[in-house]
Amino acid sequence: MKTITISKHEYTQMKQDLKSLRETELYKRLLEFEENIKLGKIHTRKDLGF
Repeated sequence: MKTITISKHEYTQMKQDLKSLRETELYKRLLEFEENIKLGKIHTRKDLGF
């Protein structure tokens, strides 16, 4: 395992970015999609909005 060092400012920014991402609808859809895959559900591109 390799250790990296970042500034407190960078760490705070990363935490804020992650929090913002988790509040998006896209992130929630990705989690739902991942869960559906685990459950063996099959989806088409149309189901995913493509």
